[in-house]
Amino acid sequence: MICRSSWRAPAMLAGALALPLALAGCGGGGSGPGPARTTGSYLSTAGAARVAVTVDPNGRLTVLAQDAGQLAAAGGAQGNAASGGQFSAQSGDATVQVSGTLTGATASGVVRKAGQVVLTFTADRVAPASATPSDLRGSYAGSSGPDSVYLSVDDTSHATLWATVGAKVGGGLVNVAADGTLRSDSGDTIARLVRNGSAYSIAISTLAGQAASATIPLNAVARARWTVLVFLNAANDLQEFAALNVNQMEQVGSTKDVNIVVQWKQAACANCGNPSWTGTRRYYVTKDSNTGAVSSALIQNLGANVDMGSWQVLRDFVAWGQQNYPAEHYAIVIWNHGAGWRPTRAGRDRLPASFPRSVSIDEQTRNEIQIWQLPQALNVTPKLDMVVFDASLMQMTEVGYEIRNSASLMVGSEESPPGEGYVYNAFLADLAASPTMSAPAFARAIVDRTLEAYGPGGNNTQSAVDLSRMGAVATALGRFAGALQAHLADSRAVMVSARRTAESYAYPDNKDLWDYASIVAAGTPSTDLRSAAAAVQSSVEAAVLVERHGSLNAGSHGLAIYVPEPASYLSSYANLALARATDWDGWLQSQPPAP
Repeated sequence: MICRSSWRAPAMLAGALALPLALAGCGGGGSGPGPARTTGSYLSTAGAARVAVTVDPNGRLTVLAQDAGQLAAAGGAQGNAASGGQFSAQSGDATVQVSGTLTGATASGVVRKAGQVVLTFTADRVAPASATPSDLRGSYAGSSGPDSVYLSVDDTSHATLWATVGAKVGGGLVNVAADGTLRSDSGDTIARLVRNGSAYSIAISTLAGQAASATIPLNAVARARWTVLVFLNAANDLQEFAALNVNQMEQVGSTKDVNIVVQWKQAACANCGNPSWTGTRRYYVTKDSNTGAVSSALIQNLGANVDMGSWQVLRDFVAWGQQNYPAEHYAIVIWNHGAGWRPTRAGRDRLPASFPRSVSIDEQTRNEIQIWQLPQALNVTPKLDMVVFDASLMQMTEVGYEIRNSASLMVGSEESPPGEGYVYNAFLADLAASPTMSAPAFARAIVDRTLEAYGPGGNNTQSAVDLSRMGAVATALGRFAGALQAHLADSRAVMVSARRTAESYAYPDNKDLWDYASIVAAGTPSTDLRSAAAAVQSSVEAAVLVERHGSLNAGSHGLAIYVPEPASYLSSYANLALARATDWDGWLQSQPPAP
């Protein structure tokens, strides 16, 4: 049997769906409306800079930002406004990111380009005009060849438009007429929003003060409660389980409140089985009862040359998903083999081909996403609520600390799950039934439903970690590392014992952190080392929101950590943020050898 890491083989999932044999794709897709939000438009024209912001009645917004520097070609972004006034938006490629706060009178915030702040602004609210026709209110996005558009229309005859037509880039605050005509006060932007039944398009005649001629189809974009994005890299020996999991998702399907969106790759490589199609596709998952075929809406066929072992490709998918399926909350599921913090492709870190891979290994390209690349991959706006690893060994202190600023929660396993992975229909049914559930509640559902499905007798582990607590874990870990090094003389035996006997996983060097500290605390004669170990245990308890495990991993508490034999220490550990923030790597290299 294949596992998400193939080191151990836990029991098969009882009652799992038969593996689908056929696939079919069809067009379509969309998302339902989100909750009502205060609508309005804001404009700043300070100096050479200008910023326009429009929030539609559902809290979806478009921003145009321009200055004389890095934003000389106007930048456009779309995003969401929260009920508390905070807002965030980004361009489709996440290069331009905007965040700030809305009040009754102003919108203030910062604009970043390629991660650097390039503009700060305070925009004043534009005085309301007449009511906008109800069928025009909302937010839209569309593209046709190289031309693209973002548009948000408020309920008082104002809108913010950003567009590219050929080499022209422009837009800004426009007035909205009853017939859909959009016109800036200066006349440098003129267009018309057209509705034909349920279809929308925009005809642009003037942009950035120049004549233009483009008609671009638009999609109305509304906000759901949740968008669940699944980065399903099946270009490897897990390919046989991909359709199983997508069919589980289809048992629930997307609703007006929950979007389920998959980027799925299959390849004809040596370990990839015999897929019925190859390449990379994006699906909007819809409900059906046929467990033998995938029939969800095929949104995009990205072709044969997508590298899902690239952090940039992961980031592109998340940014695209947020743009096209806006929601109150976002979860990204990374589906593949996992190897905790370890790389697997270079030098002494390379492992046999049959051994579990680092996260999102693409066997076609022979690339993978390193843990220290995840903060770049997950640098999106708005911030993710959850990063969920349907992959082996990822629930590690090193991983949690690396992505502590990228999301609110991390869900995954200290151990190597079965090849079948998550039982998606179980916890997605909970979310569909209660779409207002919080991120912690959804994380608990994933943990609980997974252990319920696989039963109590195996080596399955699952936990959900509050990433805002990882700083405190690192602080306690650093002090623990110092105390360990200070007590090599009087606690050598228990240090070796903890390394040898703490709960371990498919990689034997991965130890449960709480259990390791517990063994040290119980065996050392040193009061200060015992206190430092206890502080680590307390920090883990505070960070782990929920943890469940099978009987074969009784010592699991939700976070593993790297504790190799001294001679087996991997120098690539120094690449990790945790190694830079603490002296844990110093301790690993100072450990006493076994007698």
